[in-house]
Amino acid sequence: MKHFFFTPGLCLAVALLCFLTSPAPARADAPQRWAGTSTITFAGTSTLHDWSGTVAAAPFTTLVTLNASNQPESLKATVQVKATDMDTQEPKRDENMRKAMKVLEYPLITANLDAPFSRIIPAPGKEPATLPFKLSLVGKTHDVTGTISHWELNGDTATFDLDFDLSMKKCGISVPSVLLVIRVGDVVKVHAQVKLVRKQA
Repeated sequence: MKHFFFTPGLCLAVALLCFLTSPAPARADAPQRWAGTSTITFAGTSTLHDWSGTVAAAPFTTLVTLNASNQPESLKATVQVKATDMDTQEPKRDENMRKAMKVLEYPLITANLDAPFSRIIPAPGKEPATLPFKLSLVGKTHDVTGTISHWELNGDTATFDLDFDLSMKKCGISVPSVLLVIRVGDVVKVHAQVKLVRKQA
């Protein structure tokens, strides 16, 4: 029986950081560096039962650029996930998933963030609610907007959750039905728990 699910690499929402912390003085255009880690879960449905899996992103760095007033102007980051590391605790299902995602040809799922703060902050003084980024997988790049929640900041460490939905059809992933009866749902829900730690100069 074939089962499939898919998870992209997660991305980050460091836009929150410089508004909720007191950054050390820095010259204009000098980027701050934050070390990031993330654990990702992905889940979907089928006519037989629901399914889910997990994967960890490779450690990443986020750059936050400050202006002459020491306020954040933009942020950049690249987050990668190895497609072969996606795990659903069911070997046959994982094997079929990797075939469908062509992991030998496309071994990495990559999220690229390069956004001005004006695209992230909904209004002055309010915590960012969304994070736009580009997600590349199976040879295609997609514009994605994630929702940020559970933001916490303790000293130089920030944590938050990032959620977004993906369509396997739009991502170019085809999952055959089983016996023409059991079908996998098109939408995959992705949830990333992100941790960011400010690097000392």
